[in-house]
Amino acid sequence: MGAGAQSDIDHTLVLMREMQHAENPDPIVRAYAPRSTVAFSRREGLMPSFPAAQQAARDHGFAPVIRLAGGRAVAYDESCLVIDLITPSHQGVANDRVFDVASEAMRRVLVDLGIDARVGAVSGEYCSGPHSVNARGEVKLVGIAQRVTRGARLVTASIALGAAGRLRSVIDDVYAAMSLDWDPRTFGTLAGEGVQATPEELARVIVAGLALTHTDWAEPLV
Repeated sequence: MGAGAQSDIDHTLVLMREMQHAENPDPIVRAYAPRSTVAFSRREGLMPSFPAAQQAARDHGFAPVIRLAGGRAVAYDESCLVIDLITPSHQGVANDRVFDVASEAMRRVLVDLGIDARVGAVSGEYCSGPHSVNARGEVKLVGIAQRVTRGARLVTASIALGAAGRLRSVIDDVYAAMSLDWDPRTFGTLAGEGVQATPEELARVIVAGLALTHTDWAEPLV
């Protein structure tokens, strides 16, 4: 079960290494529907409760892996879409600036789909962060994280398209195993907002929305 989920992580890591060693590289955008995965942070992997959290994920049919970026544990499966944007890592570019640009790009994509999308954390959301993208200030729809290495920057986002029940259940048990609080009612999906889209359809509009964002890292938002 875990080999497929780990290969998703490994593929992105290979792309980051290619970026590190390329001369004048172009940005890479990778969009994929992932295997059933609970992606933990490195910090969570050091917690005494980590083995119990891993088992909670497996009990739901999700493979536990260590994610490349920071944050808290995130669950996704074939009903979700993961977008990885890999760019050169330039000195002097603040991580918060990158978060601002990427989250605003995601918000605009969701607005174009008819969602009242906003940037900011919802009280009680999983993997809480100020650059989450939510609907109506009530449910989290998109989580965004980063990892910066010498020569490469990864900006990764995950969004659930289908039913929320399976993903809510695994997050609930995983977070309980690690004694982390969250409110399952804050987990949102596109289907829950009345948007019906396949991963392929959504990938096209998100990739188009993110295609030029790397050129905006150091420019004011408009």
